[in-house]
Amino acid sequence: MNGTTLGILLVVLCALLEGIGQVLLKKSTMTKVRWFMWISAGVIALAAEALIYTEALKLLDVSVAFTICSLNLIAITILSRFILREEVTRTRWIGVGLIFVGAALVMTRA
Repeated sequence: MNGTTLGILLVVLCALLEGIGQVLLKKSTMTKVRWFMWISAGVIALAAEALIYTEALKLLDVSVAFTICSLNLIAITILSRFILREEVTRTRWIGVGLIFVGAALVMTRA
């Protein structure tokens, strides 16, 4: 595995961690019980994301890494739909598809 491939995988992992962290923080605002646990888990996920992203920047150009990181919008949408039971409209799903296509194009050119 070359450095570019590893960098892309690290940024995809960062996008997933960002989504998890955001959903956990939102979950903390929705409950009166164990809200501190949800905040702590969200902060840990976001801190891990920042550390991994920093390592990924050693392997990729910032323009590539930042564009691929837009996959976090997809992760947040999917996780908020299934974990938080939020409504996701058809227009938003179309937007998710377009984000995926754009990130895929950047990844193939990296």
